[in-house]
Amino acid sequence: MVEEEVAKAVHRFSKAVISMDIARLMNDLMPDAMMKLQDAAGGGMAVQISDYEVLDGRPDGESYLSDVRYLGPTNFTARLRWGQVHGEWKIIDAEVLSQEAA
Repeated sequence: MVEEEVAKAVHRFSKAVISMDIARLMNDLMPDAMMKLQDAAGGGMAVQISDYEVLDGRPDGESYLSDVRYLGPTNFTARLRWGQVHGEWKIIDAEVLSQEAA
């Protein structure tokens, strides 16, 4: 089922954010989405994330949206748009919806 595949991808990606698994992050993020998240994080500086919470997940046409709250010195919520790229679910677009000091 698509929802289950995407949910697994969301958790896989979010765990890679926490552990700073660069190879996994590079695999899951398409270049445009990566640049958007880096810009939102302060120009590519590493952000220390300690945990995450999946807030929402839903289909949107042929893609799938997931809202994930990442917890650290600054908490932020990201909307990740997942799409099929060469048979794998990858983040094809991303935006930071909100940021707040922890």
